[in-house]
Amino acid sequence: MEFKDIFEKFDIFNGLDEAEKKLITGLFKRTSFKQDDEIYKEGEDGGTLYFLTNGKVRICKMSTEGDILPYAVVKAGETFGLMSFVDGSKHSAIALADKDCEVVKIDKRDVEQLMEHDPKMAAKVYKVIAIHLSEIIRSMNNQYMDLTTYMFRKG
Repeated sequence: MEFKDIFEKFDIFNGLDEAEKKLITGLFKRTSFKQDDEIYKEGEDGGTLYFLTNGKVRICKMSTEGDILPYAVVKAGETFGLMSFVDGSKHSAIALADKDCEVVKIDKRDVEQLMEHDPKMAAKVYKVIAIHLSEIIRSMNNQYMDLTTYMFRKG
């Protein structure tokens, strides 16, 4: 996949003009992982946004007994690592390649340096990121309400 395809497949950079896309493209790094490779660990420094271009990734948590429990699957065309990219926090989960996969990643520090020179570009990118985070929160709220309703009906 050419980096230009990132702009067609992932909407985080919607609204950027061709010159801005060219600047962002210089920050992309391509990486491949084999099935069951660890992409990042829970508690590891975050700050990288991953664009899954091929394959699948499992997002997991470690149980107190040491079992790895998957709770989300990322498919080609989706992003992961978004929250730690935004706030620079440590990863709150484990990301494992579900099968051989390829990602394009971008580092928060690189983006911030570029954005210092063009705040308008920063506003465009972070607006779309805010929309993605809002969708995640809305979905989690709906799941919480469904679970709460289920528990009260059974309880």
